[in-house]
Formats: sequence, structure tokens, C-alpha cells
Amino acid sequence: MTGFAQHRFEDTIMATQFSMIVEAPENKERRIRAVAEEVFFEIRRLESFLSRFIEDSEISQINRLRNGEYVIVSPETHRCLLLAELAKRLSRGYFDVAYLSEGVPHGQSAFALCDRPFRVTSHAESLRLDVGGVGKGFALEHVREIPALYGFPRALLCADTSTILALAPPRGKKGWPVQLELDGKIETPELAYESVSCSGKTVRGEHIFDTRRRKYGTLRNRVYVRMLSPTLADALSTAAMTMPDDVFDHCHRTQMTQIHWD
Repeated sequence: MTGFAQHRFEDTIMATQFSMIVEAPENKERRIRAVAEEVFFEIRRLESFLSRFIEDSEISQINRLRNGEYVIVSPETHRCLLLAELAKRLSRGYFDVAYLSEGVPHGQSAFALCDRPFRVTSHAESLRLDVGGVGKGFALEHVREIPALYGFPRALLCADTSTILALAPPRGKKGWPVQLELDGKIETPELAYESVSCSGKTVRGEHIFDTRRRKYGTLRNRVYVRMLSPTLADALSTAAMTMPDDVFDHCHRTQMTQIHWD
């Protein structure tokens, strides 16, 4: 009888090590490897749309727009920016992919999203979008259906250790064990059909930009956010590092599935 194993595959994309772990029969490794290649191909395709460091990416094209101009974009870029704008509203502006933009009229967004066709219109004198704080989570969300489509629903998708998406749990388990470290203590909750994202300054120091105060600096050492959406978890874990206590408490009570911090 064929046993079950956890098959792990990795690739470096978006300057990040992505990994996929699938629990499946031992004799299915070649087929699962093909699934992993499709997952990583899709993430690399997203990078070609979303990276501001690629000259002809859609984000780079958006960043060359003048006030009133627009550009047609892919459904993927459009959806990523829609979720980024949702994160901006949920965080009361402490997450903002347009924080580098200049010349934005008071009370107006730096850009507008429209569909039929999907397009982005600039409302700024100098529109500058940076989706780095949401891109890895969006990549996981974009590929979340692929393993199950090929008959391998029991999977864990990771963007380094910063954002993790748990799909169906391993056989006989409630979820995938994921380590969280807070106040020097290790906790290992089991996740299924949800995501967790971590932001902190332990490794890279004060590298998070406060989009409201317009400077680098954080109010917390580390934040974990658990949500159904890895895109929103990625964005809001970053924003929660800089939110004042009243906004932080509001998000904790009303918007997030679960939040931990130290």
C-alpha cells in the first residue's frame, strides 16, 4: 500500500523564498512537482505585472502616468490594487500603496480603479505605487486554488515566514502547525483555510514606513495577523506596526480574525 508523505518545493521569486508543502501519496511526487511548477510560474507572472523594479511592468507603467491619464491593466493587477485599497480603508490609511505619490488633491485618492476594461487613472501630479507590502500575500491568494484543482487540496503555501496560507489540513489533523513567537514564547497553532502574516523589526530594524506620519518608525516589536485573506493579512500586519492605539484597537476588534503583538 502506498503511504503518504509531505512533499516540499521551493523557488525564489519577488526576492522571497516561496514554498509549497503538499501532503499526498508518496508515489505522486512527479505530478506534484508539476503542480508546484505551475504555482511558481503564476507567482513569477504576477511579479512581471506588479514589480516597480521591472521597467515594463504594469506598476511601472502606472507610475509614469500624469494627472488624468490612465492605462489598461490585467485583471490581476486590478484585483491586487482593489484589495490594497480595501486594506487602506480598514487601516484608516496606515496602509497605502500610493504613499510615495506627490501632488494628490486633499481628500482625494491618488488613483482610481475602473473596469470594462480594467484600468487605473492617476489623480496625482506624480503617481508612485509600491505594492511590496501586499504583493507576497496577493501571490499566495492568486495561486490558492491550483493544488486542489489537480487533486491535492492538503497544502501549505508560504512566502518565507512572513505570510503563510494554510489550505486543507493534513490527514488526521485539525490544521497545519505554524510557529508564532511572542514575548519570547513559542506558540504553535494549527491553521486550516486561513492565513497568518508577521511583521516586525527584530531582523531588519526600523524598516517599515509610517504612511501617515511620513517617516520610518514603529510602535510595536512584532505583529501577527490571522485572516482568511493572505493579501489583507500581509497588508494589515504591516499597517498594525505603525497604527496608534485607538486605530489598532479598532482593527483588532472589528476587522481582523485574530491579532497578536508584543
